[in-house]
Amino acid sequence: MIIDKKGMKEIEAASGIPVQDLMEQVGTALSQRIRRELSPGSVILFLCGKGNNGGDGSVAARLLSKEYQCRVYLAQGWPVTPESRHACRRLPRHSRITEDDLAETIEKADLIIDAVFGFGFHGSLPDDLKKLFRMVNQSDTPVFSVDINSGCECDSAACDSDAIRSEVTLAIDCFKPFHMLRKEHGRFQKTELLELGLPHPKTSRFREMNEELFFDSFPVKAENVYKGTFGKTLLIGGCYGMAGALGLNLTGARTVGAPYILAAVPEEIYPIAATYYLTPVFHPFGNETWYSVIEPLIHSSASIGFGSGASFMHHKEDILDLILQESRVPVVLDAAALRLLSHNMYILRFAKAPVILTPHIGEFSAITGLPGSVIRDNRIKCASDFAKDYKVIVVLKGSNTIAAFPNGELYINQSGTQALAQAGAGDLLTGIMTGILTLTRDVYTAVCMAIWLHGYLAEYGSVYHSIQNFPLSCYPELMDELFRKHSR
Repeated sequence: MIIDKKGMKEIEAASGIPVQDLMEQVGTALSQRIRRELSPGSVILFLCGKGNNGGDGSVAARLLSKEYQCRVYLAQGWPVTPESRHACRRLPRHSRITEDDLAETIEKADLIIDAVFGFGFHGSLPDDLKKLFRMVNQSDTPVFSVDINSGCECDSAACDSDAIRSEVTLAIDCFKPFHMLRKEHGRFQKTELLELGLPHPKTSRFREMNEELFFDSFPVKAENVYKGTFGKTLLIGGCYGMAGALGLNLTGARTVGAPYILAAVPEEIYPIAATYYLTPVFHPFGNETWYSVIEPLIHSSASIGFGSGASFMHHKEDILDLILQESRVPVVLDAAALRLLSHNMYILRFAKAPVILTPHIGEFSAITGLPGSVIRDNRIKCASDFAKDYKVIVVLKGSNTIAAFPNGELYINQSGTQALAQAGAGDLLTGIMTGILTLTRDVYTAVCMAIWLHGYLAEYGSVYHSIQNFPLSCYPELMDELFRKHSR
């Protein structure tokens, strides 16, 4: 389960377990994990803060002190909470070290345990801790962080520039947003869950997706199915010089097996698109015919994707207005459509159907007016605030793509590789998402499915292709293997 700071506090309070006993549980779980890592006699340096996270470290150090050479450094001085003070007093006298011994101990240690800050950290590190953390980060000694890397925030990817870097971060009882955003902040190599067995709520506002959940939600074709059973997938995009973007939309929709694809395209790119794609039904339109072509398609489709490669499309502003005012089915907006919103966000108020925006940070910065650096460190909050304010779904693309829903739910994607860091990957996602929205009626679930699949197929394809030169055109073939694996 994924829980934010507020939710974790509620879990601890609802458990009814005294803080001192919780500290013993965490320290015990931590000591057991360390035993699996090191042989007896190894030197372990515990960096303990003044709060309960430092108390967790002190408990583990006490429990390991008979088997290992445990050294404890109170990085912020004497603890301030009664429980952490109690844990510190129970340490063997010889275990505590001073600042004078610190550099030598860091060099000699076989493992450093980072237990300075827990999930309550916010802001910047003081100068004395920045100096200490630089020493740790510059050493060759492996580091385990307890719950959250010290200097990083629990509910975002925001980290002080000198925040602790670790080989392993041990999530306590539940994963936190910080753990899910590893690719964004890069502060640890892997995370592991230390389960405490605390009672958890039945649901979390953080949605999850994996291969099993994907196919649990993906429809099975019945024997009496026909091409119109699920409805039509409408993709509107492309322009002179950017036919490929619309082509990747079509590739994406075909990847998920959208059975009836409609493509509304400017007349000038119709010959190019129709040459490469045989199964979509094309509806070319011109400067005078755009309305008569597109308006009836909107009313006959089960999902709509618009904006990919539409930078120089004639009447794109009118087409966006028409879609938002007339559509009663989910609408995915990308690229040129997002740039239009940066000047006219009020038109979102006219939408009568679910609207999904798919910006990267630069596009989202233009839409919201927020600096890219602010969004980068606060992606969850920025996306969530916008989704709630405008009653839309925000798919904020990145290494860990985030989907923020109007009801406050969130999805932080874990799939994907650097192979998707190329032009066209977003257009492919728009096609995949529009196709899945045709097949899966639960819009929130469909959005999570599309984001996960988009990343997972890049991982799946790494068996056949390099990261550096990954061909997006291979997605239908990769998905065909996955479909056969699941007897679809």
